[in-house]
Amino acid sequence: MRVILLCFLVAVLPCYAEEEQKLQWKDDDGLEIKIIRPIKAEKCPIKSQDGDVLDQWYKLTDKEGKEIGSNFNKKPYTFTLGKGQVIPGMERAMTGMCKGEKRKIVIPGSLGFGSKGRERDSIKEDQTLYYTVQLVDLFRAVPGEKWTTEEGIVIEQTHKIDEDKCKKSKSGDTIHQQYVLHLEDGTFVDSSFSRNAPFIFKLNNNEVIKGMDIAMTGMCEGERRQVVIPSDYGYGDNGRSPAIPGKARLYFDITLEKLIQRDEL
Repeated sequence: MRVILLCFLVAVLPCYAEEEQKLQWKDDDGLEIKIIRPIKAEKCPIKSQDGDVLDQWYKLTDKEGKEIGSNFNKKPYTFTLGKGQVIPGMERAMTGMCKGEKRKIVIPGSLGFGSKGRERDSIKEDQTLYYTVQLVDLFRAVPGEKWTTEEGIVIEQTHKIDEDKCKKSKSGDTIHQQYVLHLEDGTFVDSSFSRNAPFIFKLNNNEVIKGMDIAMTGMCEGERRQVVIPSDYGYGDNGRSPAIPGKARLYFDITLEKLIQRDEL
């Protein structure tokens, strides 16, 4: 009986060790990750990867546990994975996560704020960062079609909605829009996200530039588009001082976050 039990333990123990290894690891460059709230496989249909838009809760402390900053149970921090919108250590630590998963991570200075530190948070040069992070939500785009209208407006569906699930916009509908605007050289101009509220207007009611009315007509609720608007359908020869010069082409990333159709009012 003892021999059988001993054989059983020898067979099982490596499995526990293997499982433990999956929950905690340290990379050669010093990045440490420990999963403190794992999610069962059947409740994790997809794991985060480059290109996904992540909503994150985080708490940052120093080595002694003194809190530097936290947004837990507040508005999540939103960023696109793999686009350099967060420090390199955070990019890697948030990769392969399930929605709802929580991790403790240790990020060495070389993968954090480096030799410059971050003065506003009193983070010194090459300071090691101690984070607790949770993946609140994950959005993965389904790319669609790209076309140019007769007005010369270029529209690309960065996330399409299936036709049978599409609530489609038309003249007189109320649009709740999220947008980011850049110029052709990449210069940032404006974003609704900086105000933490969507931009609201009635479609084809002369409340926005003509190119935006055109670009958002026939758009599905939940759809995302990249749009390039020629100056003739933007701010024309005069531009819009001080940020938009004359004859500027406008580069928008837009989301139809909510659609209230005219007959619903």
